[in-house]
Amino acid sequence: MVTKKQMQAAETERALIAEKKSTAKDWLVLIAGILVAGLLRAVSIYSFVVPNNFAPGGVTGIASMLEYKLHINAGYFLLGINVPLLIIAFIFIGKRFAITSGIAIVLSSTLMVLFEKVDFYTFSTANTGADQLLAAIAGGILGGAGIAILLKLGGSSGGTDILAVLIQKKHSGTNVAWFIFMIDSIVVFASAFIYDNPIVPILLSLVEMFVSSKVNETILQGFKSAIKFEIVTGAESADELAKDIMQKLHRGVTMLPAKGMYTGVDRAMLVCILRKRQMSNFRDILKKYPNTFAYVSGTSEVVGQGFKN
Repeated sequence: MVTKKQMQAAETERALIAEKKSTAKDWLVLIAGILVAGLLRAVSIYSFVVPNNFAPGGVTGIASMLEYKLHINAGYFLLGINVPLLIIAFIFIGKRFAITSGIAIVLSSTLMVLFEKVDFYTFSTANTGADQLLAAIAGGILGGAGIAILLKLGGSSGGTDILAVLIQKKHSGTNVAWFIFMIDSIVVFASAFIYDNPIVPILLSLVEMFVSSKVNETILQGFKSAIKFEIVTGAESADELAKDIMQKLHRGVTMLPAKGMYTGVDRAMLVCILRKRQMSNFRDILKKYPNTFAYVSGTSEVVGQGFKN
């Protein structure tokens, strides 16, 4: 017969095994994520940014301009500028943040140097305006994806990101987005004095930064955006309307008491979150209730039951 103590020991052992498996999985995800992010950043800079003579903001832009002027691989500059920032991050921000960021930066820099050794692909065939625009878009997509992966892993791409985290940590009310924007803008507009054409590099940099930010935002906030409806209706029809939404659209509804201040009549406000594809069906339901007032607002991401876990 199995005793209670033996059962408890077996349960403890199963819990330890599950914890070890979870830890191993977390490490695999972290390593794979850093490798992918480092590769994406390296390809973005080496294959698309540097060959087309423009400098997106931050350390990447500075490294690109230095390579253009000194003809030394931007990977060396990318690493050299970030090393002191990573040391500061290790001391004042956190070990995991600094190590994750550092490994990704070292990987990106090393890959860029290796790419030069093996004559890796660069997108600079015709060097026309159209080709350069495509290069800026491609560089933004790859770079933005790499940065988003690092942020999800608890790291960063270095440079102004580290400075922003330091400022945010010390002054929580500071708008670090504006701080990053100012530094990036200085780097971008400085490129007008580095490259031969003073206007094209600035425009390409702005395109790359815009695309990168949008890709970054999409990955971090999720692809599955939704819509929030708030419906003001009569108290007598609130239950029936809520029932229709729950049965036909399979979405939950929250009811809040409300009062029309002009009429003084008690009313109800229904709040529900829907997928965009359900808007047409939702409007069909509302047509049955002419005395309702509804307005909609977008949500960038929804987490919870019925949506993203």
